[in-house]
Amino acid sequence: MSRRDPKTFIADLIRRNPDALHRYQQMLQPAATREAAPGSLAEPTVEGVVAMAARADRAVLETIVSRERPVYFALPGASPDAPMTFDGSDVVLKGPEAERLDAALKAASATINPVIARVGRLDIEGMPGMPFAGTGWLIDDGILVTNRHVASVFGWPDGRRFRFQFGSNGRPLSVLWNSGHFRGLDDGGVSVAVSEILYIEPEDSPYDIAFLKLAASGLSGTLAPLPIAASVQEGMRVCSIGYPAKAPASIIPDQKLMTQLYQDIYDVKRLAPGLVQHAGAALLTHDCTTLGGNSGSAVVSIETGAVVGLHFAGIYRTENQAVPAAVLAEYRSRRRWVAVPSIETGSVPGPQPANVATLPNPAGGTVITITIAVNAAGQAAAPDVHIGGAAAMPVDVEAAVCDFLDTRQPGVIAARVGYADVGLRFDDRPYIAASVRPDRIAALRFSGPAMHRGFEVRYAAATLSEQLEAEATQELPRAKHAYDDLARNGDEFSFTPVTEEMEVRAHLSPEYGLDELERFLAADGVQGMDSAIYEFDGALIAEMLEARLKAGASLRMTIDGASLPRTDKQGAKLESHRGDLEIDAAATFVRWKQAYGERFNFVKVPEGASGLIANAYHIKVTVRDDDVFWLSSGNWKNTSSQPVVGDDQRASALTDDLPGNREWHVVVSSKTLSQRLRSHIRQDKQRSEALIAAGHRETAERAFDVMLPSDTEAGVEERRAPARLLKPLIVSGKVTATPLLTPDRDGRVYTDAVLDLIRSAQQQLWFQIPYIGMRRDPRQHRGNIDELIDALVDKLKTLPDGRVILRTGNSAFSDNRHVAWYFKSRGVDIDTCLRQIDDTHTKGMVIDGERVLIGSHNWSGDGVRINRDASLIFEDRRIAGYFGDAFLIDWQRARAVKAKQFVREMPLLLPSNAPASEAAGMRRVSLKDYLAELDD
Repeated sequence: MSRRDPKTFIADLIRRNPDALHRYQQMLQPAATREAAPGSLAEPTVEGVVAMAARADRAVLETIVSRERPVYFALPGASPDAPMTFDGSDVVLKGPEAERLDAALKAASATINPVIARVGRLDIEGMPGMPFAGTGWLIDDGILVTNRHVASVFGWPDGRRFRFQFGSNGRPLSVLWNSGHFRGLDDGGVSVAVSEILYIEPEDSPYDIAFLKLAASGLSGTLAPLPIAASVQEGMRVCSIGYPAKAPASIIPDQKLMTQLYQDIYDVKRLAPGLVQHAGAALLTHDCTTLGGNSGSAVVSIETGAVVGLHFAGIYRTENQAVPAAVLAEYRSRRRWVAVPSIETGSVPGPQPANVATLPNPAGGTVITITIAVNAAGQAAAPDVHIGGAAAMPVDVEAAVCDFLDTRQPGVIAARVGYADVGLRFDDRPYIAASVRPDRIAALRFSGPAMHRGFEVRYAAATLSEQLEAEATQELPRAKHAYDDLARNGDEFSFTPVTEEMEVRAHLSPEYGLDELERFLAADGVQGMDSAIYEFDGALIAEMLEARLKAGASLRMTIDGASLPRTDKQGAKLESHRGDLEIDAAATFVRWKQAYGERFNFVKVPEGASGLIANAYHIKVTVRDDDVFWLSSGNWKNTSSQPVVGDDQRASALTDDLPGNREWHVVVSSKTLSQRLRSHIRQDKQRSEALIAAGHRETAERAFDVMLPSDTEAGVEERRAPARLLKPLIVSGKVTATPLLTPDRDGRVYTDAVLDLIRSAQQQLWFQIPYIGMRRDPRQHRGNIDELIDALVDKLKTLPDGRVILRTGNSAFSDNRHVAWYFKSRGVDIDTCLRQIDDTHTKGMVIDGERVLIGSHNWSGDGVRINRDASLIFEDRRIAGYFGDAFLIDWQRARAVKAKQFVREMPLLLPSNAPASEAAGMRRVSLKDYLAELDD
């Protein structure tokens, strides 16, 4: 609403419209009083109504202003030479304020109409589901002005220049400025390509502003630049001109009023009159009715036709915000889009840059940085002096890290180059980040060195992945396994690319995961299925499978121990607390075996030394006997990877995010691929049964427990609702696909193929993965995983469009900050390349809009080498484009990786045979159970 107090607000309303005194008295009277004594209100006075306003609920005041701000349709000119107009006859007017604004706008039509054509919609080509980004208007000859957050949808910085982002098709986005888009008519205006992104204001600036260049600059005459107001006063009558888009209830709770005012028609050109509320030097606020697509709208004086502000935000029932005219005039006079000086002084509104001097210390790695801020009057503030590694090269810091590790501080199990934080962001000051066993962190923080070779040393509790890696490297031999590569040498086990006629049904969770899985499992005529799965406790999925068994089909399952019963050291079964949508898989299997005999059988894959795989049968694949298979990143769990989602939830998903993980799935009809996957699954089952028959027992070589704080995580942000949902995509025809499995050939099947995929990227690489397990010693090279990480980093540094999404809340297992630090130390711009989002479990990569990797492989040392996992590479623009769209949806709602760490305590890894004592507030679980929880 207004920054003024309620009394002033209502007094101004009455001053503008004294005849409405009775109406405002009625609206402000408490509902209880009206119901108890209807018609008993005394004759109103201005003072009495203003006093009521001071006591009224703020929402009541907002209802007055929000209802009485009308919205008009823009109309094309009656002829090519005639100006655009607005439709004054088809408008919803609610109350005297609306009627007065209506009269004022109609009286000023000769002033306003010539302005309308110089405002246009920024249409995007190459981003399905998002036809336009916002509004822009002519501020100079051939130059558009819009918002920073609008331009950032399709562009981002590339050094001192800006470039267009890539769409899901692997090509740069195309942007058109179209001054048309009227109700029922897309024509009627000028359509010009945006040829260049000239300037996007930095994120830390208070001014949400950007400049674009049109391909045709000679737009004079009817499309001359808009004038900018020389002065602006509070209470000035204005109107916004732009393209409002429908807003969900999370933004506009009063959906009924929005529908009435906009007549349920959106994305078309509109005018909305209102008043200036606050005219400050750095911010203008107004009360015109606006929605999301209005970002970049011109806020224009009704009397003069001059721009008073660049609209950029609306806070429901609070205010609409705009960049003020003085700032726009300043930027235009200096042609900010032509040259952006690195150091400026003078009377530019807003925060001023600083002069910085960096003095290296020849005695060591320490540097002294002196920052002198200069205000608008040219006066220097007191210098800020920083002593540290601000100007150190990453290689120098890394050498100090290695030297620090050589000092062998007790309890230190990892060290790397870290970067200091400014608030929640990383700055350029490196330090030595030391990871310490959680039970030794307090002692080392007290006694460990605070500086080493001129760099600060900071101590933090080691993540669980660091502790696991240290145990495996320092105390135990690498776990061996009995995977039988030599038995898999026929064509039916091949990993060569397959090109044949096939149907691919691509889909996503949480939107359609369970629906599509049910469709796959319930297919008519299926006599048998071979299933390989990591976790299975979904009650509804169990019902689907049992329905097939009842219908006469057979089911052969090869499963990890994660869903099967645990026992304590005395062999007693441990209790498991399950919800309504979870089953006891072991008990279910016993019942199925009794009921269906040989038509159901399963084997728990033996793990550890001399087992089929080292520690996790992590695959998610089921193959039907009609040569159709389901392959996924998601486990069979109703509570996370295959959540129950109904049509009503999908209808409101843009307001209230759906429950469950983000997963990528495919159902593929392919004889050759089905044969290969089925052959590997059956060989896994046969080999597992042979190992068990030969007396294989789970070994204690990697038997660990985890001591967990009762409340491990804090500060994890909820995932924001998506901007759109993607329905399943059906692709038919000739498609090329390559199957990738581990631990085949010690993981080289997967690693070599994905290295080739990454290195093939010419323009675009988008990668979504729950976590990336980083090395704990800069001198260490862990083989497959570090080859993949370094190839990824190389592309992120050199490609026009490289981006990575990680899962929020990984800190206890594999800290996202470690990824950000490593990327930054290698020259990756993490501000543009790296984000995180809650509850993503997919493991997918899109290359140039033409190729896509989808499957279950995590990026850990074991995940890309010795776990059983399955992935596919599709070489098909349609499939790649679909999952590219999914990536973009998540990128737009993801957030930057935060510099601060919110985990209060880290899990502590213990050998399973260690004493069973548990400290207060801690709980002890097996490592296997904990890793299964992480895979939810």
